[in-house]
Amino acid sequence: MHPSPAAQLPYSVPSTAPGCLALLVLLVLCCGAGASTTPLLTLRSRTAVDFELVGYDGLAETVLSKGSIPAGGKQHIATSYQGLALLRFTSGPGYPVLLGDLPVTLDVADPSEPPTVTGSGANEFLSNRLAGNDPKGTPSDFALLLLRSKELLESTYSIRTVPELDARKEELHAFVRRHYASLRHSDMVRRLIGQSFMMHEYVTYGDEGTPPADIRARYEQAVQNEVGAWMALLRPHILEPQILNYCLSLYYQRGMVTLAALIAEHFRHAAHCPGAAQERWRFPPDLRVVEADGRGERPLATITGEKIIAFVSTDCPVSLVATVARARQIADQGQRVQLIVAPVQPLSTAHLGLNRMVHNGHLLFIDDEPWRNEHLAETIRLPLFVPLGGTPPLPRRALTD
Repeated sequence: MHPSPAAQLPYSVPSTAPGCLALLVLLVLCCGAGASTTPLLTLRSRTAVDFELVGYDGLAETVLSKGSIPAGGKQHIATSYQGLALLRFTSGPGYPVLLGDLPVTLDVADPSEPPTVTGSGANEFLSNRLAGNDPKGTPSDFALLLLRSKELLESTYSIRTVPELDARKEELHAFVRRHYASLRHSDMVRRLIGQSFMMHEYVTYGDEGTPPADIRARYEQAVQNEVGAWMALLRPHILEPQILNYCLSLYYQRGMVTLAALIAEHFRHAAHCPGAAQERWRFPPDLRVVEADGRGERPLATITGEKIIAFVSTDCPVSLVATVARARQIADQGQRVQLIVAPVQPLSTAHLGLNRMVHNGHLLFIDDEPWRNEHLAETIRLPLFVPLGGTPPLPRRALTD
């Protein structure tokens, strides 16, 4: 199913929201994204809200500030970040705001509605362009680049053939290569990469009569080639494991674990998240373990038979992919081994959701904060599987389904 243009806009703006075009005025509140002074953002809200402000650096997303504002109150946010940020509330969509060298004030009537901002020449230009009106106002280089990025994304929605796909991918690669320095502090690098992979689902990899297995193999190979292309392009700017993890996240988030595992296997040299390698682990008999619904608490000692502890982090997609792939392999091979997930963060629904991706399998989860605080204070290298009860490590091919 092809995504609608609204779903693929370069910013998280609801197409049905009143004044959604006016909201994008927030994108440019200064004449550029490269000024050196500290920007100041003022949030004023009519209703009580909890918020967080997110910034970008290449493929990384970072929380710049978070807090609460009482009804009728305001909060000043000073940050050295300059570029496109996203303002999120507990309820409602996220709203873009460009932080630069000029103070910015956003008035929030309700989290479900776009905030309003005092206009400027750059804001006037961008809002008129987005509304299809005469381009009045004062354009900025960054505003023009964002508009070009949006147009490039939209130009990909209509492709239907492999030659069109290849040509459009080359265009996306060239655009990011040329403008990475300007785009790195926005979500556009992430969105352009994401769309380059989505395009693979717009075309058919074969003619009528081509065996389905051949079509699937060609599709999977094309996706792996695209991962390699982005790793080569971004290698001067971003570490390869970070690039690969972002690509894996695009498929893991859609439940396409088989393809994500194939990608991880193909690029195994980068299929990890950096951290300290630990060889010695202590799992006490009274370690608290729960079922996939977060209930059914029991001590580790009551779980008989062979066990494997799988360490995971929601910030490390390859650890999630590898864990699901390992659990599926255990189930498919009929092994009498219990896989127990050890989250490096406090146990959450994001961790528990791993069980839904395991066909005919059954995961358990460690939910023991004292143990986690004692043993996981230091960042560890992931993926990591620790066998218990004499279980030999599975072969490296365990990354694939």
